[in-house]
Amino acid sequence: MSLTLFLALAAAAAWWILLRLLRPYRPCGCVAKPQGGPCSRCKGARQVRRFGATAVHRFFWSVAGEAMQRRAHDKAENAKQKAGYPE
Repeated sequence: MSLTLFLALAAAAAWWILLRLLRPYRPCGCVAKPQGGPCSRCKGARQVRRFGATAVHRFFWSVAGEAMQRRAHDKAENAKQKAGYPE
């Protein structure tokens, strides 16, 4: 496998993930039913989730949540050390 092909596949995967992260919804493309009821896919919202958007968001926020917890814990530890509390 050549380096160019590898880089092209990596760029395509990064673009796919970034698109799902920043724009998780796409237009439904539904046409109004003859009876006038809402579409069965979008329920009248005219937007549906992109394939893989839910998985990308869950993974991103689980990693981001762990990082936020770690930062909050470190901040609390630093404040405790600066205040001079005994351990």
